[in-house]
Parts: sequence; C-alpha cells; structure tokens
Amino acid sequence: MVFAIMVFSSVMWLSLYTFNRDIIKKDPEPSNLPPVTFLVPAYNEEENIAETLKALIAQNYPSEKLDIIAINDGSDDGTLKEMRKFKDRIKIIDKENSGKANSMNQALQKVETEIVGCMDGDSFADPDMTRSMVGYFEDETVNGVSPAIKVHNPKTWPQKIIWAEYVYQVFLRKIFSLFNSQYVLPGPGSLYRTDFMLENGGWDEETLTEDMEIAFRIIESKGILKNSTNAYVYTISPPTVRELFRQRIRWYKGYMNNFVKYKHIVFNKEYGNIGVFFLPFTVLWIFLLMFLISHMSYRILGRLIEYYYTLAMTGFMIPSPHISIQSLTYFHIFYGLFVVVGIGTLLISLKVSGEKLELRKRKIHYLLFLWIYAMLFASFWIAAALSKIRGDKKW
Repeated sequence: MVFAIMVFSSVMWLSLYTFNRDIIKKDPEPSNLPPVTFLVPAYNEEENIAETLKALIAQNYPSEKLDIIAINDGSDDGTLKEMRKFKDRIKIIDKENSGKANSMNQALQKVETEIVGCMDGDSFADPDMTRSMVGYFEDETVNGVSPAIKVHNPKTWPQKIIWAEYVYQVFLRKIFSLFNSQYVLPGPGSLYRTDFMLENGGWDEETLTEDMEIAFRIIESKGILKNSTNAYVYTISPPTVRELFRQRIRWYKGYMNNFVKYKHIVFNKEYGNIGVFFLPFTVLWIFLLMFLISHMSYRILGRLIEYYYTLAMTGFMIPSPHISIQSLTYFHIFYGLFVVVGIGTLLISLKVSGEKLELRKRKIHYLLFLWIYAMLFASFWIAAALSKIRGDKKW
C-alpha cells in the first residue's frame, strides 16, 4: 500500500506534465510592462551583495520602471559599503538588525509601484527574470508569482545534491502552479501585488518562513499563485551538511507552524485542489517517506548483520553472488520502479529547467541525488520534528 501510494504520486505529476507540456515553458506576454520595485534585505552579505545588485540593475526591463531598495539589516561587515557603490541607481536603507521580514516591511512602506519583489542578498537574477513574470499579474486574481530557482556554482557534495533538488523543484513548482497548489513564494525573486501586501500587513515578522506564510495568506484570501519556468534565479546553497541541516530544520519547522496556523484550509473544498487534496497528501507523503527510509534502513542493516554472520561461519570466505528471479521481492521491484520513475522525472526536470544532461560533468550530482537525497530529506523532517517537540527557539 505504501509503495503504491508513492508510485501513484510520481505518476500523477508526470501525467500532469504530459497533458500540459505545451504550456510549461510559456509565460503570458504583458500588454504593458508595469513598474516594479525590488527589496533586497541583507545581513553580512559583503561577499555577494554587489553581484546581487548588479544582476537586478542589468534586468532586461526599462530602467525607469525598475526601482531597487537595498536594506542593510545591521550588518557588521562591509555590506553597507558595497551597497553604496550603487547609490546612484538604488535607494538604501541602513537600520539596526531586526530580521529579514521587518527589513522588507520597512522598505515596503516606501514602494510606489504596482508590483513589489524580493531578492535575497546571496542570489542573482537572470536578465529576463522580471520580464518573464510580470505578465501573470494582468489576471487580477493573481497576487504572487514565483521564479525558477537554481543553485549557483555548486562545489561541495551537499551543494551538488541540492543543485539536482532545485532542478527537480523547477519542474514540481510549475506543476503545483498548474494544479493551483503552490504554497511557497521563495525569497529569491518572487513578485507580489503591492496593494495586497500593504493591505495585509506585509510579511509576517514572527514566523520562521515568511515566504511560505505569505503564500498561505494569499491562498486564504482566495488569491492565485503562479510560476514562471523561464524566470531564472541562481542562489548560493549551504556548502556543508551542518549548514544545510540548519536551513532545512528552519524551513520544515516553518512549514509545520504554517500548516497548524492555516489548518482550516486543509480538507476545505473552498480552497480547491490545495485544500482538498494537495496539503493532506503532502503530509501523507512526508510520513510515508520517513517510514520508507526507516524500513529500507532496517532491511539493509538486517542484511548486513546476516551477511556478517554468514561470513563468520564460513571463515570469512566471500561467497559468489547469486541472484535469481525467485529471490526478488516486492521490495526490490518497488525500488527498481521508483528509481526508474525518479530518473525519468529528473530528465524531464532538466528539460523544464533549461539544463543540459552533461552526464560526464554532473554524474556525481545525479548519483548523490538518486541514492542519498531521500535519506537526507527524511532526516531533515525527523530533525525538524524533534526540534519542534523540544521547543527549540534557535535555528
């Protein structure tokens, strides 16, 4: 039953892609380009903020319709100095440290354009990012649009795994959008309707994940979230396992908090697919994956112990491998099928995200993603759940 549900979900997303493949890479062409303001909060981003601002200034968008407000959130490095190099083109707010959400809310009060966007201080927009997204706002029900995020220059093995994850998510986020089930507007590059943000108090300053909370708030208001697979943004992923765990614990605890806060959406047909199907299924998927990884680990450990005792009884003589059709179980068949579906989904994700396979260059990326990511993903959720139970305040 567990295996069937997981395979069903994978096939469902692939089927949605098949039926919508002609529109996956198409964004609505705007009848006119609306004015847009980007808010760039930064804390100790001396190494990256200049490239972040250069990428926004270099947008393929009329300069008279593109404003940028950079917010120095009490940095104690050279972030403010780097910002001031662009003072002729951007506005700068220098303030005491109060967090990302509060920084954006202070800047939001100065926004005079129809559309407002955010950009993390360690992320870099593709030149056509803004132009690819603004057409969605001609539909007055749309209050948020997310970009296609990729990992910038992955070097360490955790970054290589997350590079593949982000490629996969470019595909999934678009499918979720088509299914009206998108529930995050990521910090790097998402756009919002300014009136909605001002009327609804801006970003939540108490939550761990303000980008997820604002998406849930838009859903609660019956607003629509869209996604562009052509609006590329490149972000720096945590280089170490420790930093990656810290990031994901914060993200997943934020999801738990927002799920509880907006629990009235779950199983509520007023909210369409995301309420009736997607949010409940997401929770089920998480529990199934944790069960699956635990089950797999238990079986592998059991086999290793059994193999050790067999070796001990034979004087540690390594037996010749013996594999037959009769030795295969549903367990083996499922994992074989799951790997095939995973490879197929990854290939489609590469196409949707505009990436080439480059197997020789990226073989480590793919192998790590296919064989380690699921265990990491389950570990993230387990660690986040334990942190939530313990009531940890730090992240």
